[in-house]
Amino acid sequence: MIEKTEYLANKINEFVQKYGEVPPHWIFKPDSHPYSIVWRYGSGDEFRDCYYIWFEENLKTTEQKIDYFKKYSPPPRWMASVIEDIWELEGWNEPFFDYTPYLKKLEEYGFEGTAEYESDLNDEKWLVNE
Repeated sequence: MIEKTEYLANKINEFVQKYGEVPPHWIFKPDSHPYSIVWRYGSGDEFRDCYYIWFEENLKTTEQKIDYFKKYSPPPRWMASVIEDIWELEGWNEPFFDYTPYLKKLEEYGFEGTAEYESDLNDEKWLVNE
């Protein structure tokens, strides 16, 4: 659990004023990869903290989480993150976690791009520095 400091609360309010809520990662940094170092330092790390605090405080049900993500059309490479946030999975702890059943669930909920998850995630263009 991330501590909600006054500084982070103010940053969260800035996002809410701009977007009406804290948007997902790919809106904050559209050309980013979920495993990029950008999420571990500087503005990306700060954003990540704001996102998780806001997300936990505001999106309590599976339906709310699904509606939130559908509004922002996640790029295929972000599907595992969406899955982990909706169903509170910790797939990254498993070296060969099978997202297939959850990708099918997302597809049933109307998400597009689930079939491209692996190819977008592993695209060589992400090997270049962001």
